[in-house]
Amino acid sequence: MIKEIFLKFLIRFLKVPEVKGDVDKEKEQEMFWGIYPITEFRNYISRRDLQILQILGEGVSREEYLIYLGQRIELGLLLRNAKQSFEAVEKKRKTK
Repeated sequence: MIKEIFLKFLIRFLKVPEVKGDVDKEKEQEMFWGIYPITEFRNYISRRDLQILQILGEGVSREEYLIYLGQRIELGLLLRNAKQSFEAVEKKRKTK
């Protein structure tokens, strides 16, 4: 129960508000569309995630744990955004 509350708080705390201004969603989607299918990109994400898990398994201080946990979450978000953008661009291209 405490873990669930802590994780919910951490997820809310780590949510970054959308950047307004020069961010072009179309260009961002095109970038992710180009990078997601590359096997090396997904392999890098997997390798880095395993490295972080190994570091956490060896035992670290609380501060280091939170830093590495944040890095794992960031990797997951990057991969999720890349996949969603790839699927969105592919869907647009198929409907044209």
